[in-house]
Amino acid sequence: MNLKVLIAVVVLIVGGLFYFINQSNKADVERLKQAEVAHQQKLEEAQDAEDKKIEAKKHKDETDIKIKELQSKYMMDYLEAKSIIDSPEMNKDGKKFYADLASRWSDALKVAGSTSRIALSQPVKDMQQIKRDLEARKTETTCELKLKNELIKSYDFAIDGFLQFMQKNELVSDLFIKLSSDSQKNANALIDYC
Repeated sequence: MNLKVLIAVVVLIVGGLFYFINQSNKADVERLKQAEVAHQQKLEEAQDAEDKKIEAKKHKDETDIKIKELQSKYMMDYLEAKSIIDSPEMNKDGKKFYADLASRWSDALKVAGSTSRIALSQPVKDMQQIKRDLEARKTETTCELKLKNELIKSYDFAIDGFLQFMQKNELVSDLFIKLSSDSQKNANALIDYC
């Protein structure tokens, strides 16, 4: 009977040993799975960080191209150009306001340009009203502020040019009209970015 008890004890011990080894292997397998998942997450995070770096560089390169393009149309420093490029787009109402303003200004210039010197006071008054309407506009973006300032300069020079023409100062008048045209070109360059 001792032999049977001894065999039973040995079988129980071996069975218990196999049970604990099996449990230990399951725990090891679970730890390995968790380590593999953690390693995979680190790899994905590293890839995401690398993708973000690549995207940031691509965005910077695209921004630099836009800045150089703007600087080729309008003389300004890098930071000023960047602030315009990074400026949010104008809303539809803003775009409509400037489109209507440009149309009114164009019409006023045509009328003033075809009016005799003695009868220019009303067309100049109309141009001054258009300028006042522009000055009253509240800007919402950096780009729009720059655009508005260029248009105000253009309108001021044009109005002063016609006033000088009315006073028979053709040389000064021509200079003001040229300065107006230059500011208008700057404003036209900005409109694409606003």
